[in-house]
Amino acid sequence: MATVAEFGSWKSTITPEVFSQGNAKAICQLQANSDGVYWVEQNILTGKRELFQRHYEPFDHGKDIPLAQGYSVQNSVHEYGGGALTLHSNGTVFFTTNDGVFRLNANGDVDQIIDGQNKTFRFADLSAHSKFLYAVCEDHSGGHLPENYIVQIDVQEKTFRQVVKGCDFYASPRVNREGNHLVWMQWNHINMPWDETMIGIATINNEGNLENERVLLDGTGQKINYYCPAWSPNGELLAVSDRTNFWNVYRVALNKTDANGQASLHNIFPIDAEIGYPHWQFANAPFSTNGRNTLFNVNGELKFRSNDLVLSIDLPDFTDFSHLDLTENDVAYCIASGPKRASSLLKIELNDENYHCSILREARDADEIEDFPISIPEKISFKSDDVTVSGWFYAPKNDEYSGLPGTLPPVILMGHGGPTAPATNALDFKKQFFTSRGFAVFDVNYRGSTGFGTEFRRKLYGKWGIVDRDDMIAGAQMLIERGLVDAKRVAIMGSSAGGYLLLSCLIHEPNVFAAAVSTYGVADLEGLVKDSHKFELGYNEVCIAKYPDEINIYHERSPIRHVERLNTPAAFFHGTDDVVVPASQSIQMFEALREKGLPTALKLFPGEGHGFRNANVVKEANEGAYYFFCKVMGIEPSVQSDLEIVNLANQAVNNGRNKI
Repeated sequence: MATVAEFGSWKSTITPEVFSQGNAKAICQLQANSDGVYWVEQNILTGKRELFQRHYEPFDHGKDIPLAQGYSVQNSVHEYGGGALTLHSNGTVFFTTNDGVFRLNANGDVDQIIDGQNKTFRFADLSAHSKFLYAVCEDHSGGHLPENYIVQIDVQEKTFRQVVKGCDFYASPRVNREGNHLVWMQWNHINMPWDETMIGIATINNEGNLENERVLLDGTGQKINYYCPAWSPNGELLAVSDRTNFWNVYRVALNKTDANGQASLHNIFPIDAEIGYPHWQFANAPFSTNGRNTLFNVNGELKFRSNDLVLSIDLPDFTDFSHLDLTENDVAYCIASGPKRASSLLKIELNDENYHCSILREARDADEIEDFPISIPEKISFKSDDVTVSGWFYAPKNDEYSGLPGTLPPVILMGHGGPTAPATNALDFKKQFFTSRGFAVFDVNYRGSTGFGTEFRRKLYGKWGIVDRDDMIAGAQMLIERGLVDAKRVAIMGSSAGGYLLLSCLIHEPNVFAAAVSTYGVADLEGLVKDSHKFELGYNEVCIAKYPDEINIYHERSPIRHVERLNTPAAFFHGTDDVVVPASQSIQMFEALREKGLPTALKLFPGEGHGFRNANVVKEANEGAYYFFCKVMGIEPSVQSDLEIVNLANQAVNNGRNKI
């Protein structure tokens, strides 16, 4: 029989220690060849990114073989990294670390090819052919801002040289099978890689030099995005573009142009849905081709096109897919997750009529997840300024408990980071930590989120802190009107851009939310633009306004400049080594709220950057957030924390609603 207890106070088997359990924190990248599949997973305790291989059975009987032990396979190009692994056609493995570029030899030894000189030269997005590697290089040897270019690495001589330069950014250098063409993606400020971009191409001569460099596709001034160029084994060039409002995959004609002088394009799978995602990290392909057939990730559904037939791959446990890799024998690999599935490595054997899926590796065993009280989210749509917006609603879930009769649960609205990113229904134990204790969670895909087309994505441009704010407030009001949550206990939580979003909500509507938690969030827009790293330097101008010409808009929308309008307790968690959003922003907000007499808390984590990686830090941040919500909303917490909440004695409860 269920115990009757106040919503939010329930005990749960999803304890803070659960965050540091499992096989891995996540599976991050994969590459497949004729020998088997290689992947990178993040160690749940150390945060290191470790390399593994599984041979095709019956070799090794399906064992996962650790490789390059002691190395963390990653990089920090653009600060977010990605593309740290590639396979040569001869089977050689190349990878990057923060120390440079390395080769994994057949005997298991690791050989350093390029020394990164203490992160002065950073490398990502590797592509191999013959004795050369091609990579994006971020060169920090000069002034304030690094220089980005494409390099050719001679793996025999252990040297590298610039081969493509002149633009602000590059990605996806890819050499074709014959080794005579190199293609890449490039763009300039103020664009981000999902805005106006270009696809370039050059011929590689017999000496390995590039010739006839030209732009194949140019979205500059046309509001067209091109990304993820990829060669098929038969020499065709494919790329993703949003020219029809949705990211679709196109065949690019190398020797045929349209009326505008652009390479002619043919949409190989026209659909009013996204085949793509924002390019925050390198080498995350939303499609893969083997020349005959193509695999697509269509808004969380896998589609396999063979000739003119399209096979829908129904995997009901999985709803989120990335890093697709289709081999020449129609065996596909991808990373997948779902509402009750942690990050998993899938192997899918395909033909024209059916398929067979095997799970090769799970970040957390499915049987273990079944033992936890998992809340399966429901997609709820609502109107905000006459625009349809949606979010994932997680109801409280714990079979051991029920709420007090006649009461409704508290709710935490969550705003995802980015802001150009999506909220998905994939398993997130941070949400389940709250729902299993009697909180509801509403994760909103506000205007500007991805997965809903280019027009929806661009609704945030020039209006960051306005339209997303209005969507969150409208979402809270909708939940209250539908009788799903306690109107007096509506909280809000967000990280990075989501932290800025929640502070904007608190200032605009100070009486809607009872408590807030910001994790490495933005508070000072002018400080953000001054301190931004190169990759996001133009992002603020796109989302806010031209700087410094329109500095008044930065001041107008900066929460730190409107503390007098705050009336909501808020806690702040931040890493001291964050170069994306400096910790000084959270410190300033904490000090301002403390001075005003509002209940507030600040927890700084030495050595942590933008996105907490250490297991103990993740544990402390989540238990601290829960503890803060409970204490300021008058709920007895089932988990304690050493978080120091200042001005808590000033908190008074007026008609059940938290007031100062």
